[in-house]
Amino acid sequence: MLSLFPKNLNSVLFIGAHCDDIEIGCGATILQLADQYPDLTFYWVVLASNPVRAHEARKSADLFLKMRS
Repeated sequence: MLSLFPKNLNSVLFIGAHCDDIEIGCGATILQLADQYPDLTFYWVVLASNPVRAHEARKSADLFLKMRS
């Protein structure tokens, strides 16, 4: 069986159509990855936004990634 969490994982790209899609769709996965791979680099891409929502998306990503153990 293939593992969803490979041993040599060093970066992950998350792509959301709108602000907060990433957090809503895979927030628990983000937290598990951050916990399991403390040196992992995360890339967060939101495809549709405005300046206010873009700020919210950046803040949300920062808060999720600060939850690392």
